[in-house]
Amino acid sequence: MKKIAILGPINSRGGREIEAAFIADTLLKKYEVSIFSTETVTDNNDLYLVNPNISIYTKRKLIKDRIKAYFGVKVDYKNLQFRSLDRKKNKSLKKVIQQSDLIVIIAQLTSNYNKEIILAAKENNKKVVFRTTGTIPKINLKDAYFSYLEYVSLFLNHSKENSKILSNKSNLNYKVIDQCVIKEEAIINFQKTKTNPIRKFYCASRLDENKDIITVIEAFNDLVAYKNLELHIVGDGPELEYLKSKAKNLNIKFYGHLDYNIMIKTISKFDCLIIASIEEAGPYNALEAALLGIPIISTKVGAMRERFNNDKRIWFKAKDSKMLSERILEYSTYDTQEIKLIQKHYIEIYKANHSKETLAKAYLEILSLYL
Repeated sequence: MKKIAILGPINSRGGREIEAAFIADTLLKKYEVSIFSTETVTDNNDLYLVNPNISIYTKRKLIKDRIKAYFGVKVDYKNLQFRSLDRKKNKSLKKVIQQSDLIVIIAQLTSNYNKEIILAAKENNKKVVFRTTGTIPKINLKDAYFSYLEYVSLFLNHSKENSKILSNKSNLNYKVIDQCVIKEEAIINFQKTKTNPIRKFYCASRLDENKDIITVIEAFNDLVAYKNLELHIVGDGPELEYLKSKAKNLNIKFYGHLDYNIMIKTISKFDCLIIASIEEAGPYNALEAALLGIPIISTKVGAMRERFNNDKRIWFKAKDSKMLSERILEYSTYDTQEIKLIQKHYIEIYKANHSKETLAKAYLEILSLYL
């Protein structure tokens, strides 16, 4: 059986970990798959979503490298080492490459170790498929430093919008594969079966600067007079306490991190998702909402315009809390018929373009070309 190694900073909570779990599970149907995190796996992570038959390795910090780092000596990335999460196996990057038939990187274009992985694969005559995560930064790919990217056989991006940088360099091959919801079956059980007025708005994401939840809070602070409108914020992250301190409207509620199944059950009770992100490749939470049949208000971030390009009313300008307030009030006036049409439309969009079956087939067909 052919062996595939998935490498990247797959170590925490977020879309990358969820996507890695889906890709690994899909490939497991035909290949032997292992995941190697290029960063230390944190205690709080989404790797529990990974099929238990898939071996997961974390970055291993050698004592000599720790000593070097302590004294400010740069550690050679080529010496990257991995240890299985059960602590029974150790492998070097070189060994991982040599023992694999295909290398799949799931990372940002500028993540640590990309260059070392790609060059090691070239040295051992192994092909590399690179699944980009996050917004591809506006970097000059014609710069000599990025010449190693030419050795990548194929880039897989979430959207055409997120492929523009790659399209500027003629010898980089890419295709677009968007995301799907990894726990599709569970979510379908919570699909909207009745239509309520849109009163309960929510955000569900890691609470960091790029998600710009502060703009949503500012919008609801301005709507304090509308006692029937609520904001529910699900997730944790570095901005949690800051956001709590800025919430002046008593109808703003924080939930912190929820396990995935509980999170889905919770958001299924809400009426509208708000995405305020400044930079993001997906986002993943929009697909969860679409499959649930939940209306969305969003910035034109990541793949959102390509996913919902026929829905002109959902957009607001990033960082514009006033415009967001107007959208919130507009949505709160929608009648039952309008809401039902949105629910039906979103579920159809998901089934047509984002189902697990559709994406699994795409991954298997594309990756088989490089094995």
